[in-house]
Amino acid sequence: MIKFFRKIRQNLLMENKTGKYFKYAIGEIVLVVIGILIALQINNWNENRKINKEELQLIESLHKEFTYNKNELERSIKRAQLIQKRCETILNNTGNREMKLSKIESDSLINWGLTSIITYDPSNGILENIISSGKIQIIKNEKLKNLLSSWNGFLNDVKEDETWAVNERNQFIFPFLYKNSNYISITNGGKQNSQIASGFDADYKEVYKLLEFENLVNSQRIWNRKNERNYKNLKRSIDEIIALCQQEISLKK
Repeated sequence: MIKFFRKIRQNLLMENKTGKYFKYAIGEIVLVVIGILIALQINNWNENRKINKEELQLIESLHKEFTYNKNELERSIKRAQLIQKRCETILNNTGNREMKLSKIESDSLINWGLTSIITYDPSNGILENIISSGKIQIIKNEKLKNLLSSWNGFLNDVKEDETWAVNERNQFIFPFLYKNSNYISITNGGKQNSQIASGFDADYKEVYKLLEFENLVNSQRIWNRKNERNYKNLKRSIDEIIALCQQEISLKK
C-alpha cells in the first residue's frame, strides 16, 4: 500500500503536476491521521472493555462476600436477641421475686446468657485487597464506592462496643461467678451426664437475691441490646451495598 502511494507521488512529480501532488499529499496525510485515530479508538475500546470486565468481576466478588457477611450478621443479631431473653428470664427471678428456676435451668441460663458474648467477624479479604491495590477506583458507581470505602469505619464502631462488652464480662462477671457460683456446673450447661462433676452444692437462691448479681445480668442484657442495635445499623449498610452490586451486575451483563 505504501509503495502504491509512493508510485503515485513519483508519477505526479515526473509529470510536473505540482498542484495535484500537494493536494494528494495532504489527502494522504489526512488518511494517515484518520487511520491513527481509528487505531486509537479501537485501542481505547479494547481497554474500556477490559476495565468493564474487571469491574464486573470485582463487583460479583464483593456481592458474594457481602452476602456471606449479611448471613453471618443475621446470626449475630439472633444470638444477641437470645442472650437478652435469657438475661430477662434470670432478672424475673432476682431480688425479692419468687425463685421459679431449677438449678439445671439456672446453670443453662447463666452459661448461655451471662457468660456468652457476641462478636461479629465478617469476611473482608476481597474488599481489603481491592482497597489496598487501588482497584476500588475501577468501580464507577460513586455511591457504591463510598459505601465500600466507609465499611471499615462502620465496622470499627461496632467492634469498639463489642470490646467494651467483652471487657466488662471478663472484669466483673467472671470474677463474680468464680466467687459466688458453682462454675463447673454452669459450664456444663446444666447437663447431668457430664464427666466432670462438682464436689460442691451452690445455693442459687441466695445468689439471685444479691443486687450485684442483678446488676451484672442487667448490664449483660443492655450490652447485647446495644450490640443488636449496632448490628441492625450495619445490616442497613450491607443491604445497600448488596443492592447496588446487584444493580451494577444487571447493567453490565
